[in-house]
Formats: sequence, C-alpha cells, structure tokens
Amino acid sequence: MNFSTYIKDALWNLISNKMRSFLSVLWIVIWLFSVIFLMSFGTWAQQWVKDQMASLITNNITITPNWWYTQRTNDDVHWYVKAVTLTTELMDELEYYFPELTGKITYSNSALWMIKNADDDSAMGQFLWVPIDYFDKMALDRDYWDKFSERNMNKNEDVAIVNKNAVDELFDDVYPIWEYVYYNNRKFRIIWVLEEESIFSQVFIPITTYQQKVDNSTKIWSITVILWYDDDVDEWMNKIKYFLMRKYNVKHIDLAGFTVTSLSAIGDAIDKAMWIFTYLLAAIGSISLLVWGIGVMNIMLVSVTERTREIWIRKAIWALNADIITQFLIESVVVTAIGWIIAIILAWLAIQLVNSFHIEWINVSMTMDVVVLATTLTFIIWIVSWIGPAKKAAELQPIDALRFE
Repeated sequence: MNFSTYIKDALWNLISNKMRSFLSVLWIVIWLFSVIFLMSFGTWAQQWVKDQMASLITNNITITPNWWYTQRTNDDVHWYVKAVTLTTELMDELEYYFPELTGKITYSNSALWMIKNADDDSAMGQFLWVPIDYFDKMALDRDYWDKFSERNMNKNEDVAIVNKNAVDELFDDVYPIWEYVYYNNRKFRIIWVLEEESIFSQVFIPITTYQQKVDNSTKIWSITVILWYDDDVDEWMNKIKYFLMRKYNVKHIDLAGFTVTSLSAIGDAIDKAMWIFTYLLAAIGSISLLVWGIGVMNIMLVSVTERTREIWIRKAIWALNADIITQFLIESVVVTAIGWIIAIILAWLAIQLVNSFHIEWINVSMTMDVVVLATTLTFIIWIVSWIGPAKKAAELQPIDALRFE
C-alpha cells in the first residue's frame, strides 16, 4: 500500500464511524484548548506580577534601627538589644569607608498611614519625610521641577509631593496642585506630582518639616544605599554589616541594634513563587494528560475490537502487520490534526474575547512557546496512546476473527 492509500483508508474509516471520530476529536479539542488558554493566562499572570513589583524590587539596601530581646543567652539570661541611632554622620562614614558609595546614600523617615484629602476621602499609603536631594539620588521618574526647593526646606514648609497612585485614588485623576493632603490632622499643600508609580500611594514631605513640626527630633528612621542593578547585593550587605558591627563593637549580628535588608529578596521570593505556580500547573497538566491518555487508549481498544473482522479481511488479502499499524497511526495523526486546528482557533478566539473587554490590567496573548509545547505534548500522547491498540490489531490471530460477531 502506498501512502495515499493509507490516507484514503484512514479518512474513510473516520467518516464511516462518525460518533467515535467526533468523540476523539472533541477529546483533543477540550484538552488542547484548556491547556493553551490556561497556560497563556499563567504566562500573563507571571509577567503581570513581576511588572507590578518592578517599582518595589530594587537592589537598594536599607539600614534601620531595631531592638528586641535576643534569644542568645548568657547563663540563661536574655539580653536586651538597644537600637542604634542613625545619623547623617553615619552616612558620611559609610561614604568615607566605601568610596564607591559616594553620592549613593540617602535617608528618610516613613510611616504607613491613612492619606486623606480635603473631602475626607482616604486611602492607605506611605508618608516619607525626605531630604532635598532624595529624588535625585533615588532616580525617580519626574520632571525637572518635581523636587523640594531650598525655601521648602529652610522654612520647614507644610508642602508635599505625591505620586500618581495617590492622585488616582484620592483625586479622580484631577491634577491636584495646591490641593491638600492630611497626615494626623495636619495638612500639607501639594506642590508637584510624581509620574512614578508604586505599590503604595506615596506622599513626600520635607524632612525638616517633620523634624521641627511633627516629631521635634533629628532622628533618622532609615538609611538607603543605592546600588546599580548589576551590583552584588549580598556582598554589599555583608560589607555594610561588617562595618556597622565594628563601629558599634558588636560581636554577633544577633546582638546588633540594626537590620540590613534589601527588597531584592522580595524578587527572589516572587521568582520562587512563580516557579511553584508553574510546577503546580505542570502537575495539574500531567494528571490531566494521564487521564486523557488512558481515555484515548480505551477508545482505541474499543475501536480495535469493533474492527476485528475488518482487520483480518485485510490480512487475508495479504496486508502486513506494518500496514495495519501504519493505518491506525495515520488515523491518529489525522484525528489529532483536526482537533489541533479546531483547538488553536477556539483558544485564539477565547483570548481575543477576553481582551475585547478592555480591562486595563488584562492583556493575554497566545505565545508561540505555549502553542508549541501544548502541540508537542498532544501529538506525543495521542500517538503513543494509539501504538498499543495498533500493535494489538496487527497481532490478532485468525481464531479471534472467526469467534468475533
């Protein structure tokens, strides 16, 4: 038999057994459509989470004072660890000890608090009291004028700069210049708006205003060391810890009244979470593949049983075992190809339908790697599932055909 004859026989058998062919194609369509659609959403979800966290995940290192009762004991007596006092002089010492950090260190005081506008609308956000060079050093996305002036600092003015998140939540996208925001019943006039987006609504206030009018102290709550994206964060954290431990004469980090952290650790945690999410999808897909393969094999075994007499008629006219196996495999390829085409079209239409709702933060796309992976798995599982029944069909004995009715 030549190849065209195999194709004709396969198509004739599929057409003559419409219900079985329909169920086989439907099985492929449902599985492949589900895999492509869900994997496309999973790929989009991973990227969306990373994009949302991008403004927060940086290589910057933060030094904050801390105190606690340590679990390290001496003669079963818990030690009380006193928080260190952060100062601008400490920043100078860090720059002197590490010349590479010159111009890359800044500081701020911050607090999570309810941000309110003049209409008493509120949203949870972050207040940051910052020095005049804070925006330059942190390289925030802003216009030239988006910063505090010398007058704002020297006069301890009640002024504020807010980010886009705060505008969206409190001012209905209205440009809120000269509007007011409130911190603990104290009002601050907005003078600029940052285009920089963050996870939080943020309000920036001159540090001098905080020190003279809010807290009446010169204490600093955190020092930020700004690193490049390719700097080794772990190495710099160890260097800074070592420097601070020597400065404060601390023999063990558990006894230090400070903490040195980096938000890049959040990025590592997110990557791990995304991998877990991917493995979970893979596990669910593997289970469904197993169930699907068993179902396919069951359908084919039934098909072989139904076609016992046909198979032996073919063998009686000198059809070889290879001819029988080839015929069944070609039928499997044809069924798989038909189901694949339908599933791809339906998955694409479903993704377009989701995107047509124009939900701002949803933009799913059917990427080629997802299609290739799902297609490869589909053809492999389907053809492997047919090999056993095809081999059984080829090895049928004449007595089986004579007994079959």
